[in-house]
Amino acid sequence: MKIFAHKSKQQGFSLVAVIFLITVLATAVVFIQRISSVSVATTTLAMQGARAWQAAQAGAEWGIYKVINGGCPTSPSTFILSEQSLSGFNVSVSCTSQSYTEVGLTVTMYYLDVLAESGTFGTSPDYVSRKITLTVEN
Repeated sequence: MKIFAHKSKQQGFSLVAVIFLITVLATAVVFIQRISSVSVATTTLAMQGARAWQAAQAGAEWGIYKVINGGCPTSPSTFILSEQSLSGFNVSVSCTSQSYTEVGLTVTMYYLDVLAESGTFGTSPDYVSRKITLTVEN
């Protein structure tokens, strides 16, 4: 006498549910990982932007000092910062001047353009730059 077990029509249903669950979890893990890496990159670039702004401010202060103590430098000045968090920033300061006569007084206006940058435009993924334009009256 042979005994045949009755096979259920629902065999393998749990396998489909497990595959679906694994797929959903894998998608969630990939999504969370991408958001995390974008967040890190955004924070890094924001920090580099703040450093570039500080480097440009340093260049502006240097340019104001030069204007107050002798007028516009004759040619654009470029220097590389080497101190702590501003290390590696290239700062370029250019100056033009124009004199006006107001009520019998000669007033000289100095126009400073300061550019601070780190990295190489187009080739460095972390390239950052800030530009400041200011006017000084002496």
